[in-house]
Amino acid sequence: MMAFGLALIGMTGAHADFPEDDIEVIIPYAAGGGFDSYVRGVLPYMQKYLPNDVNLIPRNMPGAGGRKGATAIFRARPDGYTIGAFNLPGLMLPEILGERVAYNLSEVTWLGRLSEDQYLLVAAGSSGVTSVADLRALGRPIKFTATGAGSSAHAASVIAARMLGLDARVITGYEGSQAYILAVVRGDGDVALGASNSIGSYAATGDLRVIASLERSSSYPDAQTPAELGIPDLSELALQRMLGAPPNLDPEARTVLIEALANALADEELIRWSESIGLPFAPLSAEEAAANVTNQRALYEQFKDFL
Repeated sequence: MMAFGLALIGMTGAHADFPEDDIEVIIPYAAGGGFDSYVRGVLPYMQKYLPNDVNLIPRNMPGAGGRKGATAIFRARPDGYTIGAFNLPGLMLPEILGERVAYNLSEVTWLGRLSEDQYLLVAAGSSGVTSVADLRALGRPIKFTATGAGSSAHAASVIAARMLGLDARVITGYEGSQAYILAVVRGDGDVALGASNSIGSYAATGDLRVIASLERSSSYPDAQTPAELGIPDLSELALQRMLGAPPNLDPEARTVLIEALANALADEELIRWSESIGLPFAPLSAEEAAANVTNQRALYEQFKDFL
């Protein structure tokens, strides 16, 4: 976070023609969820660092798993007055699977990343499984639980199983992360991939054991990481929240918005707020975010025939 902040350059002290009016920020999910909280949390600070006195106005636009909002952002005029949030790989998977969508993520003007949630691989606490090696030693297909085919959880499970060299069967159809995580607790499945906010309470009681974490976690120091497993690309499966704008964004608007977001994410007051409510940011610059999208797409494309 400090290195990110030190790299910033500011233009907020000088007059700029942009913005001259309020900016609409499309949130492609309903109000009240984690995605909504992240975006609404950063907007007052981003507004603080704009060179002119205008408002950033959030607008929730749920529908079609986020595609409705993503399409609205993509089709907006590239003048900087409509930007929005993107959920990856959720919005990437329809493109990779050949579904018809009205946006192209490779053409989005990326402004930066807000946060990421790295998956945890969990087994039932009573299962005796404490490592990936234990899973391999079972000598039978490993049952993963997940939401429906085409979902982020399903895709991540398929890819992780293949990268880990596991003969796996993914049981789908669970309604949401809590449902498929509970299925592992009950013994309906052997393992599941889930974000820490879905797993923490079960790990604390011993109902679940975290056997691998796609990044080093102080909460689960014994969990194996991708580097320790010899598969560093596993970390590309992360769930990410990005801010982006339409293709071919006006150059002045792009500069102003990128700098406002970067300065906001380095603001100590925002950092304290995010940590106090358990929603830590994991910022990437515009260039880093664009590269990250490219890398994540490459990984999912590699396994698209199995999804």
